[in-house]
Amino acid sequence: MDSRPQDWGEHIPAGQVSGPGLRILLLASDVPLFACVAAIEEINANCAGSLVLAGVATDAVADPQARISAGKRLWQHYTPDQCRLSYERTRSFCTEQGIEFFSGSVHALPIKDWMEASQPDIIISAFYGQLIPEEILRAPKLGAYNVHPSDTEHGIRGPRPFLDTIEAGLKQANGHLGKVVVHELDPGFDEGRVVIETPGLPFHDGDGVLPENPLHIGFKFCLYAYPVLVQALLATLLEKGRDFTPYRIAYSDEIVTRIENYRYSDQIGFSSAPELVRRMRSCLRDNNRKPFR
Repeated sequence: MDSRPQDWGEHIPAGQVSGPGLRILLLASDVPLFACVAAIEEINANCAGSLVLAGVATDAVADPQARISAGKRLWQHYTPDQCRLSYERTRSFCTEQGIEFFSGSVHALPIKDWMEASQPDIIISAFYGQLIPEEILRAPKLGAYNVHPSDTEHGIRGPRPFLDTIEAGLKQANGHLGKVVVHELDPGFDEGRVVIETPGLPFHDGDGVLPENPLHIGFKFCLYAYPVLVQALLATLLEKGRDFTPYRIAYSDEIVTRIENYRYSDQIGFSSAPELVRRMRSCLRDNNRKPFR
């Protein structure tokens, strides 16, 4: 299969990634990507060499001809300048950290060849706008997983999870609550089995008001909910392997309060990548309950 010109993005090689740990391939963009990185770094800080980040693939969101670009999916809530900043933050972080980087269509031959060559043990998708081919999903021996900010078991799937949850009326007396889940990736659209879920977490702010822009809900979940979920997934895979019993994780009252009190600002939403990773690792340490049970 020949790739069309718009299938191509950027490929920035990083040489051979070596080490004894489980090899992880991240299909992710920007803040959700850094949540995954924070979880990997925190686990390695406590158990050196457990995990190796083999590479990152992301949407070519700054390319108007790309299949997933500005104006599509959650990217529609970004301004064009924010899309460019987001893409560059992801690209720069990978380049500076020596992480292999690819953007463009997951169906293009270069990315398929690269994924096969990287031999990942685990694939994690977070804010990745493309359906992933089945042959890629079958490759990692410990499975492929997606972090999705809605309750898929109640039918909230697809590209509008926050809006769909609100419109579906999944509300409690104290405001809008929604789950974030980790589910197994399959060829369908967010249809895989849920393996980890959060309790109901607040979409609303501390005063009970919902942010006007769903992107703001996304950022606060990525800052506080995603790192705990990804850490729990990776810790479970390290301890128990692929065949573990699905479970719900616990969040400390402090973390739930942080989620409620979060306010979006450009300073927070577009901080540097290292600063975001530091904040997320601090969140992991402050979540004073065990990440899984």
